Amino acid sequence: MSELIATTNRKNLRWQLLTTVSAASLAVSLAATSRAAAEEGRPTIWVELGGQLEAVGGNEDRYGPAFTIANLSKPLNAISPLSAQRPPHFSFGGEGKLLLEPAGTDWIFSVGVRYGRSNGIKSLHQQTSFQSVQKTLKYGVTNLLNGHISHNFVTRTRTRFNDTSIKYTESHAIVDFMAGKDVGLGAFGRGSSSVVGLGVRFAQFHTNSQSVFRSQPDPHFPTKAATVANAGYHRISYYASGNFTRAFRGIGPALSWEASAPVLGRADSSEVTFDWGINAAALFGRQKVRGNHETTGQYFRGYRGTVTTRYIETKPVSRSRTVFVPNVGGFAGISVRKANAKISLGYRADFFFNAMDQGVDTHQSGTRGFYGPFATVSLGLGG
Repeated sequence: MSELIATTNRKNLRWQLLTTVSAASLAVSLAATSRAAAEEGRPTIWVELGGQLEAVGGNEDRYGPAFTIANLSKPLNAISPLSAQRPPHFSFGGEGKLLLEPAGTDWIFSVGVRYGRSNGIKSLHQQTSFQSVQKTLKYGVTNLLNGHISHNFVTRTRTRFNDTSIKYTESHAIVDFMAGKDVGLGAFGRGSSSVVGLGVRFAQFHTNSQSVFRSQPDPHFPTKAATVANAGYHRISYYASGNFTRAFRGIGPALSWEASAPVLGRADSSEVTFDWGINAAALFGRQKVRGNHETTGQYFRGYRGTVTTRYIETKPVSRSRTVFVPNVGGFAGISVRKANAKISLGYRADFFFNAMDQGVDTHQSGTRGFYGPFATVSLGLGG
């Protein structure tokens, strides 16, 4: 336990040290350049806020109880119950960015945060049509008047069914600390820019899935009459549940290139620009899977449905390993700028290779991707 606490404290200390140094560097740079920027009459600080709608890529292995797999081809499973485990297609989130552009230099320092989250609840019920079956039950009592055995006619309905319910949550956060320099001022026309940046990227992903399966695949009525004691009726009932939490947390060096070229207008009034960029990072971190799955099977027999056989199978899942995660991404968009305000619209993609352990009972690394449209509003301060 003490080793675990010590490891956690060291991780927290490294993260706190990183954020403290980065924040201090920005504060010192801001204090040193605010007066010069005021003299030039241009913003030294840009505050950027926005949101995004991102598709989440990465297919986790679907948990499939043995009884569900065995009955996939039967009429009660016209649609595979496993298909309900598909995660939500999109996540919604926000982003914020603080940029410092010291006066008299081509340097740009920035801190950016992106966060997204998605939730999904799905239910799937499938069954065969109800069938009425009439059976004769022998009471085994002789009628004193005619000497015949009394009979009682009962009607039973039967159906095969399968119920599936899934709950899924996903969240991700990406934090960037970057220092960039405009290395190609005017390379794409008057007022264009080409900024190469170097810094640190931190990424954290988390998912949780809860699955429940209920099934009665084969209720059976006999073709002949039986005694009241068992009625010749039997059925098998299954129940299974799976709960899995997956996570990745990593940090590492990052490199970016962002460019902008004017399309319409003038920089001293209002203009429209075309923006694009690419980014790459090498993250070192840890991926984890925690959870368990359990299956219960019961065999019922007789008129009153007495349980004659029952089994429960439980299997815990716990894995953790250190991984290297390459990350590549890019974006393209349009910005409209007037004075010290800017609105941007675009499309962005980021892929983190082998970031998540997507397996159930065995390890299986998989890529986590985020891609979709975004919109931001920026405001320049300090000019």
